[in-house]
Amino acid sequence: MNNLDFGFKASYGLGQLSVGSLTLFTRICLFFFYSQVLGLPPLLAGLASVISSVFDAITDPIIGSLSDNWRSKYGRRFPFLALGTIPTAIFVFLLFTPLVEGDFLLFLWFVAFASLTNLFITFFAIPHYALGAELSEDYLERASIVGFRQFFYFFGQVITLFLAYGYFFAPSEEFSNGQMDPGIYSPFALVVAVLYLLASISSIWKTKSIIPTLIQLKEDERFSAIKSFKSIFLDVLEALKNRSFRMIFFGNMFTSIAAGLSWNLELYALTFFWGLTGEITFLLVGLAFYPGAFIGLALAKKFINRFEKDKTLLYGTALWIMFVVIPVLLKILGFFEHAEIIQIAAILVIFRILQGIAITPSEIAFGASLADITDEQEVITHKRQEGVFFASAFFSIKASLGVGAGLSGLALWIIAWPTQVENITSDHLFNLGVIIGPVVGLIGLLACYFYTRYDLTKDRHTEILLELETRKGN
Repeated sequence: MNNLDFGFKASYGLGQLSVGSLTLFTRICLFFFYSQVLGLPPLLAGLASVISSVFDAITDPIIGSLSDNWRSKYGRRFPFLALGTIPTAIFVFLLFTPLVEGDFLLFLWFVAFASLTNLFITFFAIPHYALGAELSEDYLERASIVGFRQFFYFFGQVITLFLAYGYFFAPSEEFSNGQMDPGIYSPFALVVAVLYLLASISSIWKTKSIIPTLIQLKEDERFSAIKSFKSIFLDVLEALKNRSFRMIFFGNMFTSIAAGLSWNLELYALTFFWGLTGEITFLLVGLAFYPGAFIGLALAKKFINRFEKDKTLLYGTALWIMFVVIPVLLKILGFFEHAEIIQIAAILVIFRILQGIAITPSEIAFGASLADITDEQEVITHKRQEGVFFASAFFSIKASLGVGAGLSGLALWIIAWPTQVENITSDHLFNLGVIIGPVVGLIGLLACYFYTRYDLTKDRHTEILLELETRKGN
């Protein structure tokens, strides 16, 4: 089917509310919780992030390939979606409820439960992305499907930010910065886990009617576990032979390294570099990205129709980098030396809105481009490999986010960032600004280079669909 009704696309997109809420929670809280709150040395916290992220990245193509080749009465994707619900909720709660003490045991706990959380959310996320590519062959309808998915992904993040800055991180008599309170992270994780369960299970239940219409393996393509495991990494290497996919792969790799570095230092930046105080200020700045993101969602289809997906990827990423770096550079150069907190917050809100407007069409173009590349690959290999392509792409993203997290720990170690707040100096803050500004910007520019080389246009995709249709007719 090419055109889906609003209700079905919303039900499908709802699944990403669970992914958005949980991933944002771990992005803003996990590194900060272990390194600043529990006192795990930044190098160890960064190493734990790298190990768990690389493990996650490695399992992505495995799960993607398995879901491509799975055969059951519930189709290829839905058994994996179901498996990614309850275990994910359990492990994310345990990740933020460490039952051990001491640096080495905390490090092991971090690695073990972050890896398990990542593994089981992958069982849901990768088949869910791949399912979206199967729902329509239409160039613009695919962008619409990704738009619904992205809307709920952002909405889940908004809910988590409201919970964080509007409730859990509120100052108390003991902690003027609520995010320094070790007692709030376990109940916060429990609430996010419940939210994840409700959204993921609801999405599965409301979209199961599509199962009979989805692509099924032919009778002579019965699933073999041994054969599948042997072909997993061959599939990934085969995917990387596709030039269009290579440009997407490496572009997102550098975007994700920049984002991982920025996200892991988010609470450091807001709390110490910008010096924000009060839950309302944190809430306004934390949420400011999302009005822009929703504007970006509304504009994305028009941008893609006007500039096509390749230029949307490039322009959106370049503008996002610019809006991330400019306020940091202004502060480093002394423009906010005499500014009040409310003035700083207002500037940050404006730039975060602009970030959301810029990057959202690029993210939608990315997801929709992967579906187009899948069609291109079918022309070449005669195989439908949605799972492999989405998994390989998210291998790039997750491994790179892990690298970004590792760089966060390394950077804090290099600038000798203290675990005691009273020991933070102006030199520490200046060096932190260099990391979250110019360093992030330089990494992002590498992403733009690869996006300039992506050239799977709408006209070329139309030719691909005609060729596939002719092949089916024969």
